[in-house]
Amino acid sequence: MLILGEKSLSVLVKWILDLVFLGGLAITITLPYGLRWYMNTLYPTSSENYSFMLGFLYFTGIVCLALVNEIRKIFKTLNRRNPFMMDNVKSLNRVGWACFIIAAAYIIKIFFYNSVLTTIITMIFIIAGLFSTVLAEVFRQAIEVKEENDLTI
Repeated sequence: MLILGEKSLSVLVKWILDLVFLGGLAITITLPYGLRWYMNTLYPTSSENYSFMLGFLYFTGIVCLALVNEIRKIFKTLNRRNPFMMDNVKSLNRVGWACFIIAAAYIIKIFFYNSVLTTIITMIFIIAGLFSTVLAEVFRQAIEVKEENDLTI
């Protein structure tokens, strides 16, 4: 199976990311109704944390949509077989920052509504942010080497 190019794994992943983006957009738009239903089902006698959760989920949801959109941009260049470009370095840096912002939001959530899952998600986003930042630097160095090689006869 091909990894890059037309009719490859990267095209399938880009298609899945498109669906995830559209699904995330739909969830973000319907969040007040879905969260109200969820809270009434799980906590029928209390709605004290509805406002906090709504704000928290809107904030992290919008940042996640931006993150998924940046990853979609990266896969678009992969499908064109042109991954080593500065736009991908910028996108990877934005992905890293988005991961750190989400991790910070979850750290704040730990102080209000802590759970094991909240702590795990926080660690995952910190690691993903570090990984994206390192990968951006690897791509930047690869671009420099590629540009040097392109100038060599």
